[in-house]
Amino acid sequence: MSRRGLVIGYGNPGRGDDGLGPRLVEVLEERGWPGSGRVDLAAAFQLAPEHAAEVAGHAWVVFADAAADGPAPFGVRTVAPSAGAAFTTHVMEPAAVLALAETGFGSRAGAWLLSVRGHRFGAAEGLSRRAAANLEAAVEWLGVAAGLLAPGERGMGETKTILIIDDDPDIRSALRIVLEAAGFSVGEASSGAEGLAAAERVDPDAVIVDLMMETVDAGSRLSQELKARGFTGPIYLLSSAGESVRFNIDARELGLAGIFQKPLDHGVLVRTLKKTLHLA
Repeated sequence: MSRRGLVIGYGNPGRGDDGLGPRLVEVLEERGWPGSGRVDLAAAFQLAPEHAAEVAGHAWVVFADAAADGPAPFGVRTVAPSAGAAFTTHVMEPAAVLALAETGFGSRAGAWLLSVRGHRFGAAEGLSRRAAANLEAAVEWLGVAAGLLAPGERGMGETKTILIIDDDPDIRSALRIVLEAAGFSVGEASSGAEGLAAAERVDPDAVIVDLMMETVDAGSRLSQELKARGFTGPIYLLSSAGESVRFNIDARELGLAGIFQKPLDHGVLVRTLKKTLHLA
């Protein structure tokens, strides 16, 4: 199978923000983004059976679509083949496209759905202001995820393991894609208790933990507990509380290597981890 990736953006540009998927592909084509040369791009009004053949020729695929609700600026989740997903001779869901690619072409492509949050749907041309801002964030994330070196070409040497502890599955999924694309091994946990157990199990080189989970200070408490148990690697805190968290939390006292604000700049995160773990 080809080692190239594929991004398929789909939706109806005549319905306002429903055109986010095709517009994302247009932006990538216009900008010569970091994935150029390693990623193929396709835009469509809707997914159809012929997309299964396109998927089958690639190592991975990202389906990009607009979302009327859910996380902003975007959400990311894995997609698995499912013959039971919605399917007609003209319209398909990503899971059905993957199922057809698997049964008809032997495809084993990894797949994700990138859902960019839209705000104005209906008969209108162009994107709303908020949707356009969300699109920019999705383009930045996708550039990091797909623009990194392909597996076997990273030259990173020993694989380092990053443990992500966050109760938001979309954030964990987005981070996993970026970090695995950068050559890291990734572990996940959705709570402080799970995080402590996962740290024992996967023996991470670095930990990324959300500040607010079961309680508003769950992340900082977990950081202290990890240090108390002898963890000596860098711990990074994720916060959506704004810049004020930097003044209310003493990162050095908690043994933190740093605090990142949501929404994350994934490029900065990857560069920081590589530098801290002496991979850059």
